[in-house]
Amino acid sequence: MIPARVISTRVIPPLVGVLVAAVSVAGCSAPSQPAQVDAQAEPSASGAANPSPTQRPGTARTPQTPSPTPSSSTGPVSSATPTPTATPTPIPTPSTHPTDSPKAGKATGPVTDTPFEVNGIPIVSKDHRLSASYVPPWADQPHGLHPDATAGFKKLQAAARADGLRFSIRSGYRSFATQKGSFNRAMQQYNEKTARLYFAEAGASEHQLGLALDAWDGKNRGTAFARTKHAQWLADHAHEHGFIVRYPQDKTHITGYAWESWHLRWVGPETSQHFTPGSGLTLEEYLGIA
Repeated sequence: MIPARVISTRVIPPLVGVLVAAVSVAGCSAPSQPAQVDAQAEPSASGAANPSPTQRPGTARTPQTPSPTPSSSTGPVSSATPTPTATPTPIPTPSTHPTDSPKAGKATGPVTDTPFEVNGIPIVSKDHRLSASYVPPWADQPHGLHPDATAGFKKLQAAARADGLRFSIRSGYRSFATQKGSFNRAMQQYNEKTARLYFAEAGASEHQLGLALDAWDGKNRGTAFARTKHAQWLADHAHEHGFIVRYPQDKTHITGYAWESWHLRWVGPETSQHFTPGSGLTLEEYLGIA
């Protein structure tokens, strides 16, 4: 604000009057800056049936550009000035960036009508895929899971409750068709590299076996779940109940998928005992096909 300038007043002796000059005042204002909003959402787990809508969180599981640079389809933020497209984080976001590898790309392995097996353990992955014709005999069971996997999960739940934690099954068996829809949506929402790291192509998802499940605390998903006591508990105790965390951290170059702290695979207690906490062992390494 420019200070007012007052023209001095002159008093004339013979007269009793005061002549006051006009007062002039000037002012200015600074332009305001438009606010920028960055909307982010987490994508579902690898092969999850309900991916998050475009906004990207996936991970996620979330952050800055996820590992590897997940560019989910988030549109540019509207504002008075051009704003770059928001990049949501995939679900889950590993603490370290997944390693780039051919397995993170398009699958090239064989497609079979029955699961590929090693020492009696069925394998479904980007290298060993199932055709649409494969449906497990237990698909009509609760969550479409093998009865042994269901029994094992109940024991896992009981052990977790004793430690003050509760788990439920967010997703169990998924058919070829269901997985195809999930993957196609992911390819539309995220860039191809991110989609292939966090979502399985139809035929390359363990969920089609009816031997895999996504454990849930009823609240957190992706990156959020990875930070919970529940995720740590699974890492420490899943092997005691016949399950393994199928996609460990820092093993993308072997599994083809980013770390998923909630994705459990039933292998039975005799096999799972070899997957001790902190080992980072993958099923491929255990079976000698890494």
